[in-house]
Amino acid sequence: MTFQLGSVNKQFNTASESFSSSFRLTHKGDQLFSHEFDAGSSSDVLIGKDTFVVENHFYTSGEELTYEAFDGRPIGIDHNSPGVGAATTLPSSVFVIKLDENKFKLAATRDLAISGSPIGLTTVGVGTTQSFTTQKLDTKCIITIDNVIQSPLLTNTNVSTTLTSTMFNREARFADVHKFKQYDIIKMGNEIMRIQVIGFGTMSDNVLVDRAWMGTQEEAHLVNDPVNLVRGDYNIRKNKIHFADTPFGGTRQKVGIQSGAVNVSASRFTALTEIFSTGTQVKLRSRTPPAPLVGNNDYFIIKNGNNDFSFARTKPEALTGVGITLTSAGIGTHNLLVADVVDGSEFQGRAFMRSDYRGNFVLDDISSGFTGVGKTFTLTSNGSNITGINTDFGVILINNTFQKPDIDYNYEENSGITSITFSGNDISGQTETYSTSDVNANRLPRKGIISGIGNSQGFGYQQLQTGFGTAVVSGFGTITVAMGFTGGGYRSAGTQFKVRVIGGNPTTAAAGTFSVQDGRIKKVFMDGTPGVGYTHTNVPLLEFDSPYAYDDIKLISGSTGIGASVSITIGVGDSVSEPVLTNVGYGFTVGEELTIAGIPTNFSAGTNFQPATFTVTSTSDDKFSGWVLGKFQILDDFSSEFNSSKTQFTLRENGENISIEKTAGSPISLDDVLLIFINDVLQKPGKAYKFDGGSQLKFTEAPPTGATLQVLFYRGTDADIINAEAVETILKGDTITIDSPSKDRSILKQDPRTIREVVFRDTLQTTIYKGQGITAAKEPLRPVTWRKQEDDKIVDGVKVSKARGLYAGRILPATRIIAGVSTTDTVMYGQSGIIGFTKTEDPNTTEFSIKVVDADKNNTGFGTTGFDYPYKSINEVTLEGDQGVIVGVGSTAKGLQFEFSIPTNSVLRDNAFGGFTETGIGTGDFFLVSRSNIGDGVTAMSTDGSGTVGVTTICVDGVFQVSNIERVGAGSTIRVFTEIASDHGVNVTGLSSGAGNFYGAYSYAKFTTGAVGMAFTVNPMNGLTGLSTAPQIQRATKLSLDYT
Repeated sequence: MTFQLGSVNKQFNTASESFSSSFRLTHKGDQLFSHEFDAGSSSDVLIGKDTFVVENHFYTSGEELTYEAFDGRPIGIDHNSPGVGAATTLPSSVFVIKLDENKFKLAATRDLAISGSPIGLTTVGVGTTQSFTTQKLDTKCIITIDNVIQSPLLTNTNVSTTLTSTMFNREARFADVHKFKQYDIIKMGNEIMRIQVIGFGTMSDNVLVDRAWMGTQEEAHLVNDPVNLVRGDYNIRKNKIHFADTPFGGTRQKVGIQSGAVNVSASRFTALTEIFSTGTQVKLRSRTPPAPLVGNNDYFIIKNGNNDFSFARTKPEALTGVGITLTSAGIGTHNLLVADVVDGSEFQGRAFMRSDYRGNFVLDDISSGFTGVGKTFTLTSNGSNITGINTDFGVILINNTFQKPDIDYNYEENSGITSITFSGNDISGQTETYSTSDVNANRLPRKGIISGIGNSQGFGYQQLQTGFGTAVVSGFGTITVAMGFTGGGYRSAGTQFKVRVIGGNPTTAAAGTFSVQDGRIKKVFMDGTPGVGYTHTNVPLLEFDSPYAYDDIKLISGSTGIGASVSITIGVGDSVSEPVLTNVGYGFTVGEELTIAGIPTNFSAGTNFQPATFTVTSTSDDKFSGWVLGKFQILDDFSSEFNSSKTQFTLRENGENISIEKTAGSPISLDDVLLIFINDVLQKPGKAYKFDGGSQLKFTEAPPTGATLQVLFYRGTDADIINAEAVETILKGDTITIDSPSKDRSILKQDPRTIREVVFRDTLQTTIYKGQGITAAKEPLRPVTWRKQEDDKIVDGVKVSKARGLYAGRILPATRIIAGVSTTDTVMYGQSGIIGFTKTEDPNTTEFSIKVVDADKNNTGFGTTGFDYPYKSINEVTLEGDQGVIVGVGSTAKGLQFEFSIPTNSVLRDNAFGGFTETGIGTGDFFLVSRSNIGDGVTAMSTDGSGTVGVTTICVDGVFQVSNIERVGAGSTIRVFTEIASDHGVNVTGLSSGAGNFYGAYSYAKFTTGAVGMAFTVNPMNGLTGLSTAPQIQRATKLSLDYT
């Protein structure tokens, strides 16, 4: 159940609530989370019926409420009521027994509420403002401001310190202030505060805060009390939402009029403005307003002409020209504030209801583990592991951006621990790779990315200077070099720098290289090409390579920082100047000091050398928030249909049309149960799209071509939704006839027309009709005659068969249990079923619902007129198993060994049916042997030989339990060991084994469920005959009519 919250836009920064950050939440005017009532009213508290009356309470059975009597007298209760002990007044924690939308009873525990055992009421209370308030308010909503999803408070961020002294007024002294910054939200006890100044006054550890923030109350805080950093955008208390910051209320135009511009005799005023029109609402701000007007009151404008206006008390009076008669002009300037909001923040809110809120969680902050490389993180709530959410998804935000389930992340639950794995660069069709130098390319949450850096300049670094020298011409006309200056800042000792010889008019030009050491030119090499034909009268010039710029110099972290680098210049004084970040890296912390290496230094600096240090002044960290508010069902992405003109689309899941309906009288608003994200922006129901149920969704504006999409359907709890397979009635190829209305036979009956498509649950498309009976009149309504297709026909060029699924047999896969089941068991074994239950659909079924029925047993006793078969429905069942032949048999004094093989011609070897090459049976599993041709009855024992599993009466046909398995050779035959009673008489002398032999068939089917919840017994003591009356496991859904 989902409710759209009433808009609070008009409350943002209104004249009466300037810079307000707290607003009341309602749904169509009704309170959602907290309800006040008159405890002394006999119409609100029905003593004889143990019932409370609260109109539109929105509670669900089993939901926990907090009861507050405040200063009044609590409601009296019967101390013999179940679960209350000896209490005589209503306890503060109570649980709802919902009667209808306006009435409910209360129970002492959730179990008592579900079973319908209420607390007895004996006396009304005293007090008109007693209240009931629901729990987990921050987990029940999705709130957006300007299309940005806001985060509820995350109270467990793993960042904390303590107080070093008792808090005084707004000042608090922290043991460690370096973990916090200005405007951080902190929590001490139950009080939330906002940091205004760190280092307030003369003490660096003194922090000035705003008290009682986000709807909390001031409390006393003593030395050593913990101080915890919290993150989030809002906090819901009862029926008010409290934002961490003030939403922008929009600009309001103000028109000032002087008292001299007021014409008292005409009851008019003059103002040079074009923003006023008749009916415009204004608020009058004036110390001495024109009489009889009152300052801070709202009035309405009558526009008499250009710049000529009058006041009216109400909008209807303004529209009809009934103005206020003025008796004075007032004194000074009178400011008129236009009431309409202009470009203010836009609010959108939805509250999500369900039948069981125990699975609602606000997740702990995991951002401290973000690196830009790591993908998987453990999820907790209040420091404890959580389970049962791996298919719920909920809301996950990174930097307040909604992460799309199954696309941006997935959950995994293992051994009571739930983890989230972000998709990152795991993109279909691409190789998944990650960079440790540029984490921005990894599409993963990051932390510690440098956004600000300061530095000490240091002293003694070499400036970048190009060396130079003079060409010396030998008597042979070759060139050598006399160095004039060895330069500075040369790096990369292994690099061959070049010397170019320019001019000289040689026969063969010279060229050289030089090596470097300690930033200087070490040696020039002209041996390879010294040139030929140079003369003393025309000496060439030399040009030396310049040193490489100090670009992309690695910043060295002594902690966890990785991958940052900087470009620098060595200026006057041989000091670092003009540093520019070239790679922001990741994993850095504010205050961390970094160094550089690889910059040549001047020997002349000696002991005066000072290394440059770089200090991280700020980092950019990805923010995480998450909460679970119920189960979201992922619907198919239809963004491939976006073409900038189409507005209506069909909802599908796994390629099948899905129709969303509500029961008659339900208060659910169906357009609110869809979360639709286009380009990661949550669309507002009723404004961005229209949906009143069914399978068709219509946008008010066509989504643009190329836009991304995700559609989620809010299911609440599984118990809140019933999945039903629609029975197709009217189909393509049928005919309909629009008849004459009974009230007007002058409108002729139309001829039959063929149905081309069922467009919507109440809309058909037929072949083009141009015959009689066409009219534009919408009234009166005309009856329609529908006729099923009787012959195959061609519709739109395609053959349409007369066959209908409605006429097909309802085949439900079934098998019988082969081992007894207790109420707490989570596994049941069947005779077979791996093909029928899971391998006969396209795609194959991985999870399904079953019914367990003991049709050969009744619980009503002898002499009754009816039968009540033990029956249990179970959801979310999985099945593993296989079947094949026994190709070898061995025996010991107390054991039989069967060699299992899946034949090469078995359908199970096909990939479409699982691609099995060998049995997957394991130790402790039960299996069935049939069609055996050895032995003459044995007693099968449990794995340790202590209990009887079954008795075979024909050969070895019956139930066995695996005590051990081993592979036979290098093939795919598996030897299965079982325990049997001694003196079994099975003679295996002379029997061969391996492919081609046949000693019987085996089958193994292991159904895994939650706790079964009901015991079922079987009779395995009479071979297959005894098992023929065992309880049946029956799949709840019939086989598909077609298989690809």
